[in-house]
Amino acid sequence: MQRSQTPLRQATGKPKPACWPASMMVWSSWQEKRSLPLTVMVNSDSAAMRRAVGLDEERRQAAEKQIRKAWDKRIDALCGDHQVDKRIVSSRDSEQALRDTVRDCRPVLSVVHTSEEGRLRRHLFTPRDWLLIRHAPGAVLCVHSDPWNDTPRFTAAVEPEQYEGGLDDRVIGAAGYWCEQMHGELEAVHVLEHPDETLLLVADEALPEYAASAANIRDYHQKALDAFAERHALPKDRATLLEGPVSRTLAGYCEEQGSDCLVVGTVRRNPVERLLLGATAEGLLTRAGCDVMVVKPDDFESDWL
Repeated sequence: MQRSQTPLRQATGKPKPACWPASMMVWSSWQEKRSLPLTVMVNSDSAAMRRAVGLDEERRQAAEKQIRKAWDKRIDALCGDHQVDKRIVSSRDSEQALRDTVRDCRPVLSVVHTSEEGRLRRHLFTPRDWLLIRHAPGAVLCVHSDPWNDTPRFTAAVEPEQYEGGLDDRVIGAAGYWCEQMHGELEAVHVLEHPDETLLLVADEALPEYAASAANIRDYHQKALDAFAERHALPKDRATLLEGPVSRTLAGYCEEQGSDCLVVGTVRRNPVERLLLGATAEGLLTRAGCDVMVVKPDDFESDWL
């Protein structure tokens, strides 16, 4: 089944942060004479409304009608002159409502507001951004509340030693595409994470032996990053090698450099793998101050379709 070219945006209560980049991306595509339809999905259900109307079905229907009308006006105000397909639903099962919309639209890009819950709460109550990253087809742009600069800066996090044509080519390709559409600035970064020192103290091995090879490891990764940059026509001064823990280092770099959008790749993992190995893309959502676009591999299979 062919996928439609539909950037999808989903919200329950905070539409402005996600509507702004989604609208700007659609507007940029129109400026370049490309047609990218925009769907805005809102789940208007709320516990407060249900408590207020109680079991009175007539009052509930009247309240839902008023809420839908208010959302309709709000979306028009946020999206301006952009033509929008509005999907205002009322469902207590927010995950199923989101899944149904994704199945209908088959988006190439989903734009969602990232809430500020702590990591523990996110593990207990899976938020919309994690659901979209794990299950939806296409890339996912997770946005905070800050608008982008007039000339947005896109930072693509890559693993340059991977094979040509793999996920990292898709990451830099997605970053480059939206950078071109929005007349922004593009750079690539690679984080070299060294082993924990405690793991090196095995069988009386001396740390200096690893330190002696660290320079060779760094040189290998730098050469791989330089080759990656050359392959993608990226100037060497726009490709940076960083060192340290991946999530913390990327978040700190983006804050220092004023990045608007960090573009990363992700692979499909089962719950046990996520627990044992972690998920860098998901962890970056709350650690990074900038927006995060998550790109998926060609062979990603959505279980929502």
